[in-house]
Amino acid sequence: MVNVEASEITGRAQIRAQIEKLYREGMVHGDDGFSQSLYPTSVTPGRGKFLGDLVRRIKPAATIEVGMGWGLSTLHMLEAMLENGGVRQPHIIMDPYQAKNYHNGARRVLREAGVDGLVEFHQEPSEIFLPKLVEQGRRFDFAFIDGDHRFDGAFVDLVFIHKLLKPGGVMAVDDTELDAVHLACQFAITNWGYTFEAGHSDREASPGRHRHRGEQPRPQVGAYRKPLVEGERNQLHFNSFFDDFSPYIRLNRLASNQLAHEGLVALREGDREAARRSFREAIRQDPTHAKNLFRYIRTYLPPGLARAFTGRSKRG
Repeated sequence: MVNVEASEITGRAQIRAQIEKLYREGMVHGDDGFSQSLYPTSVTPGRGKFLGDLVRRIKPAATIEVGMGWGLSTLHMLEAMLENGGVRQPHIIMDPYQAKNYHNGARRVLREAGVDGLVEFHQEPSEIFLPKLVEQGRRFDFAFIDGDHRFDGAFVDLVFIHKLLKPGGVMAVDDTELDAVHLACQFAITNWGYTFEAGHSDREASPGRHRHRGEQPRPQVGAYRKPLVEGERNQLHFNSFFDDFSPYIRLNRLASNQLAHEGLVALREGDREAARRSFREAIRQDPTHAKNLFRYIRTYLPPGLARAFTGRSKRG
C-alpha cells in the first residue's frame, strides 16, 4: 500500500481544498505559465461527485483512468479512495495530450494537492498502453474512460478496459450522451453482458435530443458493471446492438442492405424462397427503404413481368 495512513486526513483536506479552489476560480495553469478555463474540458462538480461516490461505494483496490484533462476527475477519485482507507496501489492514468494540449496542467494540479505520488502517469495513447497492461496480466476493479469520443477510439478503449476489469468490476464512461460513446456502451451491454449501474446528468436532456424508439434520455456519464461470469460468444447480437441508436446515422440500414444483397444473390441463382426470406427481414430491419418492398414483390412475378415491373432489361 502507498504510505498515506499517517497523513490521510491532511491529504483529504488538501484534495478538497484544491477541488474547491479550481471550481471557484474556474481556471487551471500549466507548468509553462499557460492558463485556461476549466470548461468545457473538465468534469463538472456534479460529475465529479458522481465519480467520487462510485469509488466510495465500490471501494476499488486497483483503479485506472483513460484521459486526464485538467485533473479534476483524478482528484475526486483519489479523495474517495483516501476516505475509503487509503490508496492500495498507484492510480494509473494515460493521456498522450497532457503535455502538448494541457501544458501539464493536470500534473501541476496533483502536485499542488500533494497527491502526485499516488498516481502512475503514462504519456502513451491508450490504444498503445492498454494492450501492454493486458499482456502483463494486470487487473482492475474500477476504470474511468474519458478519452477519444469518436466511435473507433471509444470502442477500442472499452475493448481493452473490458479485458482488464475483474469480474464484477465497474467502468465509468464520460460523455455517454454522445452517439459514438453511447453506441460503444451499448455493445458492452448487448455482447459482453454489462449492466447499467448508475448515471448522472447535470442538465435535463433537450426535447428530442438523442431520442429514438422510446429511448430514455441518456446520462452524461454512466457506470457499467462487468458480469461475474462471462457468457458464451457464439453469436454477435448485431441487430440489438443498434436497436436504440440515433436515427441520424441510420445504422439499421447496414443490416438491411446486407440482407437485401443476400436476397439479390438468391434471386439471381433462382432460389426465390430464400430471396423472399432475405427481403422480408430487410424490410423488417428498415421499413423506410421502399426499394426492398419492390424487390420482395418481384419474387412472386414471372421473369418477364418482373423486369417490366422493375424497369430492368437484364436478368438479376
